[in-house]
Amino acid sequence: MRALKPQTTLPFENSPMPTMWSERVRGAKETSLDSETAISLACHLGRCFTDADNWNTLIKELADRRFSLCFEDGRLVLVNEDTGVSLCTCASMGHSFASLMARFGKPNVVADTGRLVQRDYAS
Repeated sequence: MRALKPQTTLPFENSPMPTMWSERVRGAKETSLDSETAISLACHLGRCFTDADNWNTLIKELADRRFSLCFEDGRLVLVNEDTGVSLCTCASMGHSFASLMARFGKPNVVADTGRLVQRDYAS
């Protein structure tokens, strides 16, 4: 591991350390993560997916860890909020959009960005 530069700030508490993949765009590939990083990310976020009982909970738990969900080329992807880079599809982490939709129903999606947002039930 490299020594931190004097002006480098530490990442968000309990978040993965920055790596080379956090700034690499996936393109058309399923994932640009190396296997060790993919497993680490799945371990870090796995309970967010498995413990959530609705879209709002999943979106909030991911946001607390500085991640979000977005549709990209028709696939649900995980986005690193610190870099804005999509890291991998949710399916590559074992949570396909079809399986999530079967559990939670249809998500609330912002039309122009494809980003999933919490549903406001007060309206």
